[in-house]
Amino acid sequence: MYRHILIPTDGSELAKRGIAQGIALAKSIGAKVSVIFAVEPLSELTGHFRDTIANFAEMRKEQATKALNDAANAAREAGIPCETVLAENGQPHQAIIAVAADRGCDLIVMSSHGRSGLSVLLIGSVTNKVLAQAKTPVLVCP
Repeated sequence: MYRHILIPTDGSELAKRGIAQGIALAKSIGAKVSVIFAVEPLSELTGHFRDTIANFAEMRKEQATKALNDAANAAREAGIPCETVLAENGQPHQAIIAVAADRGCDLIVMSSHGRSGLSVLLIGSVTNKVLAQAKTPVLVCP
């Protein structure tokens, strides 16, 4: 059925649950996983904001590296082959869709919300855009 599952993460607690669900599914069906962290683009501001933006970008890259390493370790412990992808260009939903196509993923497993999700919304904006635009099937975890 599914042989290659793409699991997006933003390092949030909900995304960690999505990773756990994706790895469990992969283990039960003998699939491999790829985990992607898509760093949000920052606007081009000038002046005294430049240092703040650079610091934020560096912090997000460190968070991305940690989240991807944690996911790879969890997959390894479960005996699941895992690749990681750090996408630093474009919008997160576009990066997720592109990586799914480029890597031949036949399922995307993602959490309903991420770092920017609000509990009053039924589904996060990145998840919603992936659902609306992806040609790959998407499984959304609460």
